[in-house]
Amino acid sequence: MSYARIPNFSQPVPVRSTSARTGRQIPLDRRFIAMPDETQPGTIEAWEAVAPIRPDTAHSRSLRFLDVAGELLAAVAIIAGGMVLTGLATLL
Repeated sequence: MSYARIPNFSQPVPVRSTSARTGRQIPLDRRFIAMPDETQPGTIEAWEAVAPIRPDTAHSRSLRFLDVAGELLAAVAIIAGGMVLTGLATLL
């Protein structure tokens, strides 16, 4: 039966460099060495691209009211149902 060789993690791993063997360096483009952090004219910020624009009309207000009313009705039903089930569990 042969056992797997357990590496010694207390010793540093030798680093192999590809540029030391070949002796040449990869040329870097000067445009990408120091790029500015400023935004270019005419560009928009990321939050401006996804900001919702909600019209304030009677139709949109009524939909928001119905949405909130439905959420409140669902919350009351869940809470009341839990109270009824708890009351029935104590009676049994």
